Amino acid sequence: MPSPRRSQVTPLTVWTVGLHALALVTLLWLLTQSAMVLSWVMVSLFLALAANPLVSWLEARGLRRGLAVLGVALLGLGLLSALVVTLVPMLVEQGRALVQAAPGFLDRLQHHPWVEKLDKRYDVIDQAAQQLQRQVSGMPGPMLGVVTDVLRNVVAAVTVAVLTVFFLLFGDDLFQALLRWVRPTQRERYARIGHRMKGVVGGYVAGSFLISLIGGITTAVITLVLGVPYFLPLGLMMTVLGLIPFVGTFLGGILVTSTTMASVGMKQGLIALALFVVYQQVESNLLQPLVQRHTLKMNPLIIALVMLVGTGLAGLLGALLSLPIAGALQVLMQERLARLHERWAFEESSGEGVILQPHDEGPRDPPPSQPPSISH
Repeated sequence: MPSPRRSQVTPLTVWTVGLHALALVTLLWLLTQSAMVLSWVMVSLFLALAANPLVSWLEARGLRRGLAVLGVALLGLGLLSALVVTLVPMLVEQGRALVQAAPGFLDRLQHHPWVEKLDKRYDVIDQAAQQLQRQVSGMPGPMLGVVTDVLRNVVAAVTVAVLTVFFLLFGDDLFQALLRWVRPTQRERYARIGHRMKGVVGGYVAGSFLISLIGGITTAVITLVLGVPYFLPLGLMMTVLGLIPFVGTFLGGILVTSTTMASVGMKQGLIALALFVVYQQVESNLLQPLVQRHTLKMNPLIIALVMLVGTGLAGLLGALLSLPIAGALQVLMQERLARLHERWAFEESSGEGVILQPHDEGPRDPPPSQPPSISH
């Protein structure tokens, strides 16, 4: 009687698989719990990549790395201080006035024929007015919650600033230390990939900041010339929305046009719309190709899909960070594709195919038995 076959699944295998699954679940739980900290790290990394070209430019002029980073940090701190001291009070005042005047804007818009048609069909005005009143009445909120939010934002700002400086100072050393874990024959390749990723992502982030800043300044100047009393918050809003590809500038244009139309009149609103369309053409056909010509080059469909995924996972922060992350992954995929093409070209030129080794060919049938030879 044949003996029963022993199971190939040993207790050691069960424990190994179980511990790996437990470690994976623990890692996912830790990532979920530290999502806020990870977002701070990602923002700091991209800010460091955006500031790195200026640091490198200062290094090329003879400054040491530490002094160059210190100079850039002091420049950023000075600009932030000037913004807080001079612009923030005006921004808060104009923003409060804009929120308080929003119901009046709705009353003015209600008298336009096309708005009356929409209101009769969908009751747009009453719903918008109720929503605005609800938001305005709930803005003060509990004092403890307001203080907590302010403290959290201050801690986040300080943490991001410190991490950005650390990335600028010690990021290259950390990358060189990580390369020590790579096989020596592969270090040059991974160093080249890291350099390309830094160039692509850093150039894209710096270019996006520059283009959005130009858009915000242009918006503030246009609305100021047209007599809109809320030019500063509109310019700041356009700067923030300009960082979101495709959708951000469109939403900003709607906001600027509707606010101008409601605050100073229909004629000025149409002028603002026309100027905004002209600026969009200049930005799309001149600024973006000029600033981003050596950075992120990606299919628009992939950009839209990446933004949808990033927004669904992390909201506005995901929409801002999704494209830089996708740009870094694109560099890895391009490197892999280039190596595949090199291998395919070598195989075609040498006329060699894929040769299976004996252990890859699978089980073979036994050779047919030959009849015994008869010797005469």
